[in-house]
Amino acid sequence: MGIPTARTFHDSIKLAQLRAIGRYSLILKLISVGSILSCPFWLGSLFFTSPRDYDYTSSLVCVPLLAIACAVAVAHVTQNDPYLRQLLMTGLVMRVAAASLFLWVGWFMYGGAVDAFHYWTVGLQISEDFKIIGWSAFHAPYWSTNLINNICGVMALLIGDALPTLFVAFAFVALWGGYFFLRAFTIAFPDGNRWLFGVLVILAPSILFWSSSSGKDALIQFFIAVTCYGFARLTHRAGAKGVLLCAVGLAGVLLVRAHVAAMLAIGMTFPYAVGRSGGRGATNLGLRILLILLLLGGTYFVVGQAGSFLGLKEENTSSGIQEAETVTENTQIGGSVFNSESSLPVRIAESPFLMFRPFPWEVHNTMALIAAVESTGWLLLCWIRRREIWSALRDWRDPYVGFILMYLAIFCVAFAAAISNFGILMRQRIMMVPLALMLICAKQKVAIGPDRRRILRNRWRRPSVLRPNPISSEAWTSRS
Repeated sequence: MGIPTARTFHDSIKLAQLRAIGRYSLILKLISVGSILSCPFWLGSLFFTSPRDYDYTSSLVCVPLLAIACAVAVAHVTQNDPYLRQLLMTGLVMRVAAASLFLWVGWFMYGGAVDAFHYWTVGLQISEDFKIIGWSAFHAPYWSTNLINNICGVMALLIGDALPTLFVAFAFVALWGGYFFLRAFTIAFPDGNRWLFGVLVILAPSILFWSSSSGKDALIQFFIAVTCYGFARLTHRAGAKGVLLCAVGLAGVLLVRAHVAAMLAIGMTFPYAVGRSGGRGATNLGLRILLILLLLGGTYFVVGQAGSFLGLKEENTSSGIQEAETVTENTQIGGSVFNSESSLPVRIAESPFLMFRPFPWEVHNTMALIAAVESTGWLLLCWIRRREIWSALRDWRDPYVGFILMYLAIFCVAFAAAISNFGILMRQRIMMVPLALMLICAKQKVAIGPDRRRILRNRWRRPSVLRPNPISSEAWTSRS
């Protein structure tokens, strides 16, 4: 009786998977149709919105070439996965549309006072200086803001003053970040709902908008995704490739935002050192000891980087609190201010709700309203999938689940304590949303019939008869 029951159960899983593919494929088709119908508007915005005149011919040539190159790369990596190909192709089109929207919003709503335009202007100046003084035009240090300035300078040397090409290039880098997030999720959670996760991590409005312009956000999305992918490989099967991917990803994050690299390092080393591990023996024990040492070094590093992030001058608690208050006051600009009267302990206590803010009653302008709609959507999604989330959280000793929980906890506390502006919060929050979505989608919801419910209800009464024979997810994947 056990084998037929197991087959029936896995048949229901396969049926649920086919239904999920059909449902999300329909969503992707609708999004693609909408983007194609609206392309005259966002293409016009892309090519003809700029804070200054530039060579339009360069963009009219370079943007299609970039899109074709990206499409060819997508076709290559998705040869055996039609759904993933459809998802990434839709993401490619939406990335171009998001870049054009960012251009329009940055110019017509903010009057060009956005970092992306500043990076472009500095890059043009670097390219002009390069013609006179050579490589000295690229100023040190070669990380953080200067890294983006120098990248924009190199791009200006290659493509000229084409602002749309610069935006689209950064947007495509972030698109590949979404691809690596999906690869990481598939390895870490083989039984998860990868179709839902793919749609959310590739097409979520805030991720699309904030990482589709020249700046730190696109690069850090990519490097965080590479780090997550490398760690997923490392937890699944320890090897040099996983270590190398983690090192490359962390190095990239370190160059863009050092404090976030420290958060990732702590998030990876702690659960892998003290959590559940599949390996045994002297090799595994030696690896654990090494990781504990790395944890201690990472702890020291994160304290130093957090101090740098908050601008600490002294190593004492009162100085840290004072500087946190200073950073909070500096972010209280524009019409998206929140928690202006809240103390630091209150802001830290509210940190678990960072992903769901602004709440509807905190909305005071159009941009905050759009942010509140998405945040409310995250809250509803968590409620709908509360059982699946709780099932994933119960496996907190799994190294990858522990990594996500540790990173989210550090991120929420640090940024809730230091930021009091919804616009800045939405922009910074995209560095944690993909990992939070992994927990939301970690378990696949499968519809089961009354016979299966009866078996689950009575499974502890006659385990030898009523329990189905377990079939590994790897075996099922190979069958399907």
